[in-house]
Amino acid sequence: MLIEKLMVAYLDDKAHHIYYLDKHDQVILLDSMETEGLPHLEFLDADEPERFVEVPKILNVESFSWMVEFESLNQHNDLLHALNEKDPFEGFNKRVDHLKLTEKWREFQKEKVRNRIQNWLTENHIVELQKQLD
Repeated sequence: MLIEKLMVAYLDDKAHHIYYLDKHDQVILLDSMETEGLPHLEFLDADEPERFVEVPKILNVESFSWMVEFESLNQHNDLLHALNEKDPFEGFNKRVDHLKLTEKWREFQKEKVRNRIQNWLTENHIVELQKQLD
């Protein structure tokens, strides 16, 4: 369950949302930025700075590379054309829906996110959660 929440946090593209993993309680905490652009960080404990780890967020370049890889696996000209549009993200998703590849795309994305979260857990030495991905 926590792994799914990490995956959702990773895919949240709202710039004012910052997610933290509380390694002690094994929960995901959302911190929303104030209007001045500063995080609230009310829950962070100065006595235990290593307790909270910021959850990474998907980058546009990473998301775009997944779309390119998905297109190359599926070989659809409509998807290729969408990648070259002014707004490739919107165009790609519309084409995926139109081609009835939505479920296949979601599974592809889910596997990519799972791998990214696995790498992040490894990088941060969060062994107890790595076991849940196995």
